[in-house]
Amino acid sequence: MITTSAFVVEFLKLFLFLHLHWGVLAGGAVLLNKLCKLPAELFRKMLHFAAVFAIIPIVLPATTWATSAAVCIAFALESYLGARFSNMQKDIGMKERSDGEQQRSMLLLFGTYLVLILIGWGALGQQWIPVLSVVAWGVGDAFAALVGKKFGRHKIQGKWIEGKKSIEGTLAMFATSFAATFLLYRHHTIITNPALTVLVCFWIALFACITELLSRKGMDTVFCPLSSMLGLMILNFAAGGI
Repeated sequence: MITTSAFVVEFLKLFLFLHLHWGVLAGGAVLLNKLCKLPAELFRKMLHFAAVFAIIPIVLPATTWATSAAVCIAFALESYLGARFSNMQKDIGMKERSDGEQQRSMLLLFGTYLVLILIGWGALGQQWIPVLSVVAWGVGDAFAALVGKKFGRHKIQGKWIEGKKSIEGTLAMFATSFAATFLLYRHHTIITNPALTVLVCFWIALFACITELLSRKGMDTVFCPLSSMLGLMILNFAAGGI
C-alpha cells in the first residue's frame, strides 16, 4: 500500500514527465510549424502522436495505478482550462474543425486513458494493457489519415460510415496497428505460441480498424482504444492467459 507522501512524490514526478513529454513533442511540432509551414494534416498528426504517446510517461514510470489515474484527471483539467481560457488554438496555429474541438478532445482523450488505467491496470493488474490499447489505435489512426489523404483512391461509403474513408487508409491503419501491437504484445504476454501471438495481434488491429470506420464525430478517440482493450481481454482469456 503506497503511503500518502510516496503518492504525492510519484504524482509530481509523473506530472513533470508528462509536461516534459508534451513540451518536447507538441512544442517541437508547433515550433517546426512556425519555422516552416507544415501541411495542415501533417501538423495535426504530429500533435496527435504527442497525445497518443502521452500514455507512456503517465503509466510506465509509475508504481501504482492510482497515481497514473490521478495524473490523467489533473492533466485533463489543466488542458481543458488552458484551452477554454486562453488563445491556445491561435498560439499553436491549428484551426479547429468545430468550436471547442481542443477542449473536447483533451477531455475525451485523458478520460479514455483514465478508464483504460482503471480497468487494464487497476482491475486486471496489467500495467502494459493501457499502453498497448492506446498505441493500437493511435499509431494506426495517424497513418490512416496521412495515407488516405495522399493516396486514397478507392472510397468506402455507407450509412454507418461518416464522410468518405478510403481502402488505402484503412489498410495503412491495419498494417501499422498490427505492427505496433505485435512489438509491444510479444514482450509482455505469457502466451508462448508465436502463431497465437500473431493471431491475437491480427484481431486487435482488426477491432481497431472496424471501430475507427464506424466511429462518428471524433469519438474514435474513445471507442478505438476501448475496443482494442476489449478485444485483447476476450482473445486472451479465451486463450487461457493474457
